[in-house]
Amino acid sequence: MTVKELYSLAKSLMFEKANSKDYDSYYISHINVLLMENFKINNNMRLAVGKEVLDTVPYVSNDEDLIPYEECMNRNILPYGLAARFFIDDDLSKFDIMNTMYENARTVNSAVIPVNIEDVYRSEEEC
Repeated sequence: MTVKELYSLAKSLMFEKANSKDYDSYYISHINVLLMENFKINNNMRLAVGKEVLDTVPYVSNDEDLIPYEECMNRNILPYGLAARFFIDDDLSKFDIMNTMYENARTVNSAVIPVNIEDVYRSEEEC
């Protein structure tokens, strides 16, 4: 997904017109904050499907930059986070809705990586 596609998706969630320029001065910096904020979650998603983790947080600077995060992150989490950031100054009730959707998507899509555990406690019968 490109930066422009993410921006367009966030605007559609807000019911903004595609040609609206209200947020043009802010969206790239907000996307970079979201990339940092979701870096660990995205790396966990990658590990859960056997991919290598990203070593550094990606940084975008123009519309055509690709966002190298998992598709689930790009389509289910980042658009809500971006929309919430845009609403924070305009409409707190809409901010609350988008931010709740964002946080819920982060929680639901947080991958759990199974690991082996060792029982370090013994029952009294084993002593």
